[in-house]
Amino acid sequence: MPSKSKADVAAFAPQKLDCATAPLPKDWPEDVTYLTDHTYSAAVTADQRTALSRTGSDDATWSQIAASNEALILPNPLVEIRVITDETHPACGQRGLFAAQHLAPDRLICMYLGHVHNNSLSDTDPHSDYDLSLDREIGLSVDAVRSGNESRCANDYRGIAERPNAEFRDCYIQVVCAKRKDGMKWERRVGIFVLSAGKAGKRKGGIKDGEEVLVSYGKGFWEGRKMMATFRKDEVMLKTAQLALNA
Repeated sequence: MPSKSKADVAAFAPQKLDCATAPLPKDWPEDVTYLTDHTYSAAVTADQRTALSRTGSDDATWSQIAASNEALILPNPLVEIRVITDETHPACGQRGLFAAQHLAPDRLICMYLGHVHNNSLSDTDPHSDYDLSLDREIGLSVDAVRSGNESRCANDYRGIAERPNAEFRDCYIQVVCAKRKDGMKWERRVGIFVLSAGKAGKRKGGIKDGEEVLVSYGKGFWEGRKMMATFRKDEVMLKTAQLALNA
C-alpha cells in the first residue's frame, strides 16, 4: 500500500457529522443522525475491533477500496435520496435510493454505515429493520436505524422490479489508524455494489442515471417482518411483507 502524507490522511479522516450544521443529502430523515463512518457500541471489545482488520484465505478475493474512492465521499455524489410518491410502489411515502449518474457493473455505490454492536440480545435492537450482519464469526452487526448514511434508503426489489440491480458485498476499506506508520489500515466493511455484468453480459448496462438502486433483503427479512406485523396487528406492514413474499 503506498504511503500517504499526514495531509492526505487528514483529508479522508472519518468523522461523525453534526446534523445541525453539516451539509446533508436532500430528503435526509430529520430523526436520523448522518454518519461518515461507523460508531461503535461500548459492548464491542478491543479484540473484536482488531479482528475486523485481519484477513484470511476466505476473503482474499474481496474488493479493497482506497480512501480516495468517490463512493466514500459524503454526502455521496453517486446517489440521491428521494421520497417515493408512486402509490403502486411498496415503499410509497418512504424513501428510496436513486443513481445520480450511470453506475457501471461491479462499481461500489456506497458503504453500509451505522452503529456497530455485538450480537448479544442486550446489545441488539429487536425492533430495528436496518440491522445487517458485519461479521458472524466474530459476532458483530451494523444497525442504521438511528444513524447511518444514504445506504439505509436502498429498498428491496420485491414488488418494484423483476430482480435487484445491486447487492451487499463484504469488502475492505482504508481507514485512519494512528498506530500505523502510513496512518491507514484496511478494515472489513459491507458495501452496496452494482451487480456484475454476468457471464452472458445481460447486466452490462449497470444502473442507469435516475434508476432506483434495488437490493435483496432476503426472504428471511420479509418473513420476520410478517411475523412482527402479525404480532403488532400492523395491517400496512403485513400487506407490504406479504406482497414482497409473493413477488
